[in-house]
Amino acid sequence: MMKELNPRPRLLRWHFDDEVETDIPEEWNWIEVTMHFTDDSKRWSILYTPERLLNNLSRPNIDPPGLHMQQLIVVRSYEISDIDRVLRVFDEEDKLIEASMAYPE
Repeated sequence: MMKELNPRPRLLRWHFDDEVETDIPEEWNWIEVTMHFTDDSKRWSILYTPERLLNNLSRPNIDPPGLHMQQLIVVRSYEISDIDRVLRVFDEEDKLIEASMAYPE
């Protein structure tokens, strides 16, 4: 077996950067997470549930009436197990770096 010369950074752990409030059905704000990697780097992403994304895009005063963010990940819920599973699968599939932004050094 050949060893990688420059192994890619792998996800070690992650944490919420925002309070997760799930008891407000009309909430539209996203939640940010920070991820720590094996090369000591940190990256961040925005997590949206389908309901919050719909609430955001349904606001009458949203301008422009759409959005694009490289670091946006849509998750089924803000349950830790759901988020952990999504981030781990993205990491295994080598998509997590693309779905996040580096912290400025």
